[in-house]
Amino acid sequence: MSEENPTIVLSILEAVAAADRTDTFELPPLSDAVDPDALNALFDPSGRQPAPTRFTFPYAGHEVTITSDRRVLLDTDEPWAPTLSGSAGASLPRTDEPLAE
Repeated sequence: MSEENPTIVLSILEAVAAADRTDTFELPPLSDAVDPDALNALFDPSGRQPAPTRFTFPYAGHEVTITSDRRVLLDTDEPWAPTLSGSAGASLPRTDEPLAE
């Protein structure tokens, strides 16, 4: 996988580590919160299957939301990007939308 198109799992780990100002290796296993393989398959960038509109789950003290365009949002900031631009403290609305039908 190229750095231009990282897996969604890697994007989540990098976003949470950056928000917590720690290393990704210091985070608890993502598998304690969600199945990483299923998450990567659900948000596969190849477009072989439609991604859900939004998927939210708790992880490492954060509410993590992934949007259909593969943006990773945390309860503490705007869409994550390597530059970490955005305002801290923004909260995300919860959603109970089904993943896919």
